[in-house]
Amino acid sequence: MMKAKGVSVRKVQVAYGAVQVIKEMDLEIAPGEFIVLLGASGCGKSTLLSVIAGLRDVTAGQIWIGDQNVTWAEPKDRDIGMVFQSYALYPQMTVRGNLSFGLRMAGAPKAVIEARVTEAAAVLQLSHLLDRKPKALSGGQRQRVAIGRALVRQAGVFLFDEPLSNLDAKLRTELRAELKRLHRELGTTMIFVTHDQIEALTLADRIAVMEGGVIRQIGTPKEIYRTPANRFVAGFIGSPGMNFFDGKVVLDPEPRFIGPGFELPLKGYAFTTPQAGKATLGLRPEHVGIRPQGAHPQFTTALTSVEPMGAETLLWGKLGEAPLSIRVDTLTGLDEAPALTFEIDPALVSLFGEDGQRL
Repeated sequence: MMKAKGVSVRKVQVAYGAVQVIKEMDLEIAPGEFIVLLGASGCGKSTLLSVIAGLRDVTAGQIWIGDQNVTWAEPKDRDIGMVFQSYALYPQMTVRGNLSFGLRMAGAPKAVIEARVTEAAAVLQLSHLLDRKPKALSGGQRQRVAIGRALVRQAGVFLFDEPLSNLDAKLRTELRAELKRLHRELGTTMIFVTHDQIEALTLADRIAVMEGGVIRQIGTPKEIYRTPANRFVAGFIGSPGMNFFDGKVVLDPEPRFIGPGFELPLKGYAFTTPQAGKATLGLRPEHVGIRPQGAHPQFTTALTSVEPMGAETLLWGKLGEAPLSIRVDTLTGLDEAPALTFEIDPALVSLFGEDGQRL
């Protein structure tokens, strides 16, 4: 029976010569939590996963798994299971052989091996494929075998290093659903590295958004999407990306944002730190109100471009003098209109000060 363990990253630094890859990082992961490390290539997310796994040494700080300080422990002594981007299956072995290999090398009793392989195969829907070799499997089936090879260890923590990157879009969607189900059924601690924000938003209990070796924000998918803590996170999360408008915040006599050729009253905006002066307003394309109810400030724009995206369409117009993207349901037919009246709910915008932090 698997017992989930927490992971504690305490003031960890990783440097290669003068280059700091991880800059004094703290991260607490609860037992049974599914946390995603999200960021662009080179942000340090895979390095952090490797440090937790024991594949790379820390320059400073400590790694704890459960109640054990494992900073200098070998990977085999950390009670972890790891799934990599490549399947790394033994081509000459059957699925059964690949699933059982680690346990056999560890000298586990035959009955234990059989029971764990049977259980993992059932959970991953591989029972009917146990006698096949990897070359007879699809990409998705091979990745499930790689996941199963980690599961049979019944570890306290499972680490995933971009395991879906080599799959096509349809298989990625299917495997995401399977991983979500797997976590719900097993209740294990999972740490998942990806550069794909859709994977992060759909899988995670919490997301740690990383840049330049630091965590820029950690929170639930809803928190990360709805209230980004800084401009970097706001721009990194969301597809299509958030609209940004440079201007200033005026607090007297009433709070309002003055942008290039427009003014937006801020009644209803939940300030973190009310502050007048230069600022940037962020507005997601899907938060532009295309059916004005008269409850919020209204604007009108001519449509300058239309980008069909299947079920949705991206419209381009202007807010004042600045470009504005608007995401709408394709069935609305708005892409055929020469102009559009819309409203902006101040409660749905984000404001960032000169330092990039949320106001």
